[in-house]
Amino acid sequence: MIIKDLFLKPLDRPINGVVKADQDDDAAVYQELDEYVVTNELEKHVRDFFDSYSTDLNDPSIANRVGVWISGFFGSGQYRCHLI
Repeated sequence: MIIKDLFLKPLDRPINGVVKADQDDDAAVYQELDEYVVTNELEKHVRDFFDSYSTDLNDPSIANRVGVWISGFFGSGQYRCHLI
């Protein structure tokens, strides 16, 4: 067996190294979403992010929180959500 036969998609296909949020190229955006891998750590951060927005607004634990900061290295596909 050849290693390349283990992959579903051809290894020599063109891959866009950078896809920007405002890019208006449906094919590139689809490819980016289709091949995006959600790691366990990323899933935890996304869940934490959405859990913070499902909290009752009258809950005193969210007092003085004014927003969220999302940070990550450009092109890394990794980010963290921080409650501010």
